[in-house]
Amino acid sequence: MRGMQMVVWFSKRTRLYIAVVLSILPVAIHAERLDIHAEADRPGMGTGTNVLPFGFIQWETGFECAHTQRTHAITLPTSLFRFGLGTPAELRLEYTGQLLHESGRYDMDPFNIGTKIRLWGGSEEARLKWIPRTSLMLNVGVPLTRSMAEQVPLSGKIDMLFENDVTDWLTIGYDVGVYWTDWAPTPDVFVSLAFNFMPTDKFGVFIESYNFFDPDGVDVSTSKNYTHSNVCLDFGMTYLVHPRVQLDMYSGFNLYNSDPKLSTPRNNVAVGLGVTWLLDHP
Repeated sequence: MRGMQMVVWFSKRTRLYIAVVLSILPVAIHAERLDIHAEADRPGMGTGTNVLPFGFIQWETGFECAHTQRTHAITLPTSLFRFGLGTPAELRLEYTGQLLHESGRYDMDPFNIGTKIRLWGGSEEARLKWIPRTSLMLNVGVPLTRSMAEQVPLSGKIDMLFENDVTDWLTIGYDVGVYWTDWAPTPDVFVSLAFNFMPTDKFGVFIESYNFFDPDGVDVSTSKNYTHSNVCLDFGMTYLVHPRVQLDMYSGFNLYNSDPKLSTPRNNVAVGLGVTWLLDHP
């Protein structure tokens, strides 16, 4: 009987320990989740310098309605998976498809495989704060169909990404990149400048100018080469509804195009919605 009572006594204490652990565990998990939050590269055309830590997985997706050069198109979806490989780098897999309204045809862009590598993560030292956070982003486009491979056999992007914290609620981001879309002798150049405002921990607003420069432009009337340029402006907002979920909405339009026929806002207008999920973490 004494041995039996001892077993019952230990089982009661064990149950007490289990009850205490189970009552504390949800609080601990909740606190851990509050320490992390989704930090998306979308929705702007520029890209942030942040890199996912090791073991983190994030999905960023959305759709966009656009009117460009007398063509209505719905981007459905634009989807990016990011996998944290460690403090300095992440793996990026991106797919974009467009539904053309007039013909009903669905076009796919090349499947992008890339990485973002953190080169400089900033410093708390006042004398070094003027040095921007810096990352390098590399992407290679893989054709998904035979016809795509014939039209765009090679595509790729190299981007340098920079960010400076001006105040606790204002960050300036600026990117410079080169894009290869085919066997063109020289790549296109991409430049963006964004002002990101964070009045609260959950709500953000941004305004951004992004610009494309194509050195291989051809003047149809004179058959001469020139640098075709396209300057656009977009703006939008983000809201962190949960530490793991961020919603966004944005709009953009054309400011200037070196082709006079296209240099009006109505020839390049887009609106979109998106969501970001921080799917998993170690």
